[in-house]
Order: sequence, then structure tokens, then C-alpha cells
Amino acid sequence: MEWKLKYRIALPVTSVVVALLLASILAGYFQQKEQTDQALHEQAYILSQEMSAIWDFMSVNQSKINTDSDGSYSFKGLHCSIVGTSVGALFSSRTDYVIRYVSDTPRNPQNEADELEAEALQAFRNDDSLGEYTSYGTMKGDVPYYRYVIPLRMETSCEPCHGFPAGETDETGFPKEGMEKGDIVGAASISIPMSMYEDSLADRVFSQAAISFLAFASCLFVVYLAVVRYVVRPLEGIGAAVRDIGSGKLSVRIDAVEVNAKDEMHDLVGHFNKTAEELETLTSGLERKVAERTAQLEEAYADLKEQACRLESLNERLEAEDRYKSHYFTMMSHELRTPLTAIHAYVDILKGMEPGEGSSRCEIVEKIHASTVSLSKLVGNILEMAKLEAGKVELETQIVDVVDVMGSLEKTLSPLAQAKDILLYFYIAEKVPLFLADEEKLLHVIENLGSNAIKYTSEGGIVVIEAYYHRKDDTIRFAVTDDGAGIPADEHEIIFEKFKQTKSSLARPVSGSGLGLALAKEYVELHGGSIQVTSAPGEGSIFRVILPCEKPDLFGEEV
Repeated sequence: MEWKLKYRIALPVTSVVVALLLASILAGYFQQKEQTDQALHEQAYILSQEMSAIWDFMSVNQSKINTDSDGSYSFKGLHCSIVGTSVGALFSSRTDYVIRYVSDTPRNPQNEADELEAEALQAFRNDDSLGEYTSYGTMKGDVPYYRYVIPLRMETSCEPCHGFPAGETDETGFPKEGMEKGDIVGAASISIPMSMYEDSLADRVFSQAAISFLAFASCLFVVYLAVVRYVVRPLEGIGAAVRDIGSGKLSVRIDAVEVNAKDEMHDLVGHFNKTAEELETLTSGLERKVAERTAQLEEAYADLKEQACRLESLNERLEAEDRYKSHYFTMMSHELRTPLTAIHAYVDILKGMEPGEGSSRCEIVEKIHASTVSLSKLVGNILEMAKLEAGKVELETQIVDVVDVMGSLEKTLSPLAQAKDILLYFYIAEKVPLFLADEEKLLHVIENLGSNAIKYTSEGGIVVIEAYYHRKDDTIRFAVTDDGAGIPADEHEIIFEKFKQTKSSLARPVSGSGLGLALAKEYVELHGGSIQVTSAPGEGSIFRVILPCEKPDLFGEEV
């Protein structure tokens, strides 16, 4: 047992130590490699700046180089490209470094860019802010090199050889390229051999790994000895005592000195002895306590079962009441509509008769007619809402033209607007396509929004109804805009709830059941669309109806 426990502790500790050792080696390797990369970059950068300085010096001093002591101009052939190439070649011949001035359209074949240098030139042209291009590659066979390239851009001093006019022969005998200031003339390429750096990196990583291994191995050995002395031996004594108690010897106790229990192990032995005493005491009354707890659980289970039965009964009663409410609501609405329809018909007959008793009779008839129309609309809304709640309303889709919709709205809403001296405008945007929808329900929605806008707009106000196609999300949109009292932001959601109106509307002399907008919202959502409102007190309101534009298949049926 002791031997197994040692290895059970030693194996995970060894695994962690090995993992930490490997992590340390990897971290050291990446740190050393990062330092090596930084050293390569700094060296390449310094060399590139020196070569760039040579290029700039020759470019700026061309006039001095080619001017004789008597002041006459005589081209010496010592231009910046020749000097830069020559200096790079001399440096490269004396070291393992490779320094070149390159171009993808060189005048001298020696300056032809290789594949990596061509990639760098293209990257500089694509990104004017790019100041350097680095990579790793092989040169001179398979020798690894660090590659560093910086751009050489067109300066004012370069214009005599590379500027305008393009095609004209410059003083070096080559045609000008017609470049402008800032264009890429070429690049300075620095290639540094990595063999020395790689050998140094391997030595440093190996040294660090050896030191880390010795440190971790020493720590592991010390930990192993400590575990055997202060963990394994005390646990062996505790295990023997546990086996005795398991066999029924409840009077067994552990001697902490005998099992070499220190610190936390000493505390553990003390807790074990205390627990053994409590166990011995509790054993005598355990059966009685088990019986009591069993009785309590059975009683609790019976209570829970009884509560579940009561909840189920209550739920059935609530469902029955809800069904009764819906049935009663539908029945009463139907019963109300029947006599109202008859009243409406009789009033129409009275309206057609000659007023035998003066204008007062006509005025009374008009009021009766308005009341019956309002009640009929209310009952119709109630019936329709009941159908919606029962899930019995279905869309009767057909091809809809917004021109027809706006025409119907104009006939219905214009009299209402004229009665309040309100300016009512209709606007249809260009290229609104035909679409599939339930035209009757769509008219109900827009008519409700329009009548509300007229209702809540003061005399002399303006109401605008628009229709347009929103190409970005392929939707048909209607907008009803007024300059009325407006709606506070905290009431934008309330107005779409059944039987609810805004606080501001309750304080004004207007009628309404609170079902119109709720029904409109249900109709729009039945189409898969939405209603949005933008409004603030004193700034009017904008109601937007957004419907998905389901286009009809005009050529899918046989004629």
C-alpha cells in the first residue's frame, strides 16, 4: 500500500515537473529566438540605413560630382545606382552578407529582383506606409538567410534620370521611366546568414535546459522524501485504524506520535479520533433516527402529493373559466351586432326620407347614424379580436397594388379630414412593385392609422400617408405622419395593447375603444411584418407599417 501511494503521488508530480521543464525549455527557446530576431532586424536596419545614405548622398551630389573645376558639366558615370551596386558587391565579397540594390524593371541585369524582393516591391506599391519587408529564406544553395528589404522612392534629385518626359534618353544612356515623386524606384536588399545566430541560439537553449533539469530533479527528489515521511507513513496508520473501525472495533484510536503525524496530519489524526468517538456514540441511536426521518419524508411526500392534486384541479378550473370567458365574449358580441345592424338599416331609411319636422330631425338622425356606425365598428373589432385569439383568422392573400390601396384610403379618409379642415396628402414612391397580401386587412390597418392621425390632429393640421418600396430589406412600407399632439416615449408600447389608450388621449375629447391599434398590430404580424412608432409630445407622430414584399408569380399560371 505504501509503495503504491508513493508512486501515485510521484507520477503526477513527475508529470507536472516534466511539463514545467518542457515549458521552461520552450519559453527559453522562444525568448532566445525573439532576441535573435531582434538582433538580426537591428543589424539589417543599420546596414539598410547606411546603404540608403550612400544612395541619397550620390543622388544629391550628382551636380558636384559631374562639375569640373572650371565650372563645366561633364558626366563622370558615377551615379547613385552604380555606386550603390558597387559598394554592395564589395561588402558582399568580403563577408557572407548579401547587399543589393534591386528593381523589378532594372537597367542593369545585376539589379534584377529575385522572387522575395519582387514580393517586397509589390507590397511597397500596395501600401505607401510600409517602410520595410522582412522574411526568412535560403540563398547560395540551401543556406538559411534573414531577408530585409526597404523601399527606395523617387526624390526630386532623381528626376533627371527617372522623371519626365518618359522615353527620353537620360545622361546615362537609358530611357526615362516618367516616374513621379514618391514612386518606387527600387529597393535596398540586405541578406544576413543565420548559421552563426542559430548555433548561438542552440547553445543558449541547451545550457538553460540543463540548468532547469537539474533544478527540477533536485526539487522532485526532496518532495519525494518529504511525502514518504510526512504523508505516506501517517496515512498508513490512519488506514489501519479505519480498517479496524470498519470491522466493528469502534473503540480504536490513533497515536499521533507513533505514526509520525505532524502539522496538518496531526490535526487529521485528532479529527479522526473525535469522529470515531462521535460515531461510537451515534451508532446506538441511529436506527431510531432513521425511522423518524423516514416518517418525516413520508409525511412530506403526502403533503406534496396533495398540493399537486389541488394545483391540477385549480388549473383545470382556470382553463374552463378561460374557455367560458372566450365563448361568452364571442356570443355577446354576436348578439350585440345583430340589433345594431338592424338599427343601422332603419337609420339609413330615415336618412333617405324628407325631413318633415325641420333640421332637428335630420340632426338627430345623423347622431344616431354616427353612434350606430361607431358601435358597429367596435363590435366588429371585438369579434375580429376574438377570432384572432381563437386562431381562426387566416390571410386571404391576393395581388395588391398600392395605387388601389391609396385610392380606397382617399375615399374613406378624405371626408374625415375635410370635416376637421385638415390637409390630407397621399404619396406613392416610384417603382413600388405589386405584392401579395390580404388587401382587406391591409386597408383596415392603414385606415385605422389614418383615422387616428386625423382624430388626434387639431383643425388646420396636416396628415401625410406614404407608400414606398425599401429595396435594402425587400419590404413594402407605409408611413402615416401627422403634426398632432404626439405620444410620450413611455406610452409607445401601451397604445398597441387591447382596451388601452394613452393618458394624453384620455384627457382629450376623442372616442375610441383601444382595440384599433391592437387589431392593426395583429394583422401586420399575421403578414409577418411589424409596426413602428416615432413620436414625442408636441412633435406629432409617425407610424410605419413594414411588410415583407412577397412578389406574385405573374407568369407561373397558364393563360
